[in-house]
Amino acid sequence: MNRLNRSPLLVAALATPLALLVACKLPAAKAGPEPLVGLVSATELDVASKIPGRLGAVSVREGQRVEAGALLVQLQSDELNAKAAQAEAAIAAASARLALAKEGARPEDKRAVRSAVSAARHQAALAKKMVDRMSTLSAQKVVPEARFDEASFRYDAAMDQLRGARAKLDAVNAGARDEEIAGLEALVRQARAALDEVSAYQAETEQRAPVAGLVSKVYLHTGELAATGAPILTLVDLDDIWASFAVREDRLATIRVGDEVTAYVPALGRDLKMRVDQLAAFGEFADWRATSDKDRFDLKTFEVRLRPVEPEPALRPGMSMRWLLEEPAAKDGEATAS
Repeated sequence: MNRLNRSPLLVAALATPLALLVACKLPAAKAGPEPLVGLVSATELDVASKIPGRLGAVSVREGQRVEAGALLVQLQSDELNAKAAQAEAAIAAASARLALAKEGARPEDKRAVRSAVSAARHQAALAKKMVDRMSTLSAQKVVPEARFDEASFRYDAAMDQLRGARAKLDAVNAGARDEEIAGLEALVRQARAALDEVSAYQAETEQRAPVAGLVSKVYLHTGELAATGAPILTLVDLDDIWASFAVREDRLATIRVGDEVTAYVPALGRDLKMRVDQLAAFGEFADWRATSDKDRFDLKTFEVRLRPVEPEPALRPGMSMRWLLEEPAAKDGEATAS
């Protein structure tokens, strides 16, 4: 009985120093590197209008996927409709004046001018006969010389009237001058340019998706006023998606642009194949690290972007991503010290 009772105590006494011996001989387990945690982002496009107006309809909702060219928002603008009507009226007026100038005077106008020329010619002929008669009578002292002067004045006036009528007939037959037609053509072009400008603004009343994507935020709704250039909604381009990681520069040795790596997405519960797409300095300092007992220097943090190797429809901005980065090989001095 006594021998059996002493056995557990003997085992315990022997086990304690043995455990201590094993603990001293075996090296402590070395903790593995911590995974880098990044954030998924994507290109965001703010949809806005060049013109102010009241929202007539918002055709999408937050979280909705849209295709490129899909109608997103429609604005109302009665002022633009009025300006378009004015521009169309100006085009019609300028075109009518140009057509009239090219066609020349109407037939009835030409007949009236010819009649005026004929009447002026008849009056000039009568005035010439009167001048000849008064000249003979004045030479014979039958009539005073003043009567001859009066007849001469009437003849000169009749000739002036005849020359004016002929000039008007020439103008009617010749039509508008080239300079006048060129000026009227310029007026037509000006009116059409004004209509094109209004039409360009009218196109802004319909805002369509520039790319296929996801509506992440709707700021204004039907009936509200939209200011010029103010965002109406935000569209996320899911085809341009990436994950950003903050990596200290002493861990960059194993990273190369174009490398394919594996990263875990907790929201999806699985790994994704990613490609290193960009490596750029953030500009701020990660921490302070001593390189010797005499000197210290600061380590910068770099942004490393990973993009999916294959399109991943389930990946969304705001998701986190974990990347187990391979640690750079230790230097000889560091290995000896450790």
